[in-house]
Amino acid sequence: MRLSDYDYLALAFEEANQAFEEGTYPIGAVIVDDDGNIVSKGRNRVFTESDCTAHAEVDAIRKAGHKLLDIPNKRFVKNNLTLYTTCEPCPMCTCTILLSGIKRVVWAADDDEYGGIRKFKEGPHFINLFDTITYTASPYDDLENKQRDLLARWNIGRGILNTEWEKPK
Repeated sequence: MRLSDYDYLALAFEEANQAFEEGTYPIGAVIVDDDGNIVSKGRNRVFTESDCTAHAEVDAIRKAGHKLLDIPNKRFVKNNLTLYTTCEPCPMCTCTILLSGIKRVVWAADDDEYGGIRKFKEGPHFINLFDTITYTASPYDDLENKQRDLLARWNIGRGILNTEWEKPK
């Protein structure tokens, strides 16, 4: 039986409460398939796992890998999953959601400071955060070519013959 968005958010709050009790950010997430079946649940584990990437949404997505990945064929599975979370996903979680192929996200509370989905869709794109880092892009041709070769061989091994990772001409 398919529940309402409210009911799935209530389940995400059960995870958030557990995270709170464990001493970390009280954020929870639930992933649901088209038929209303719960695929996975996750909660923030940043301080309980000493892992800066252990956000609720990422935790739920990691546990949903069986629905997101075709392991034998090394491909992502197209899906119509919905992720319910107690707080608007941050930039990291937003990108993880995008890369996982999840098609719908419902959250209980906007996060005007670190929420990522609305900012990425509407801009600006965390310019204040990007101003705090520097980067060096592809400084060594041999290492860039080595990485491109590895990724091209990986894609060719999966049957993807026209690969963006072929060496630049």
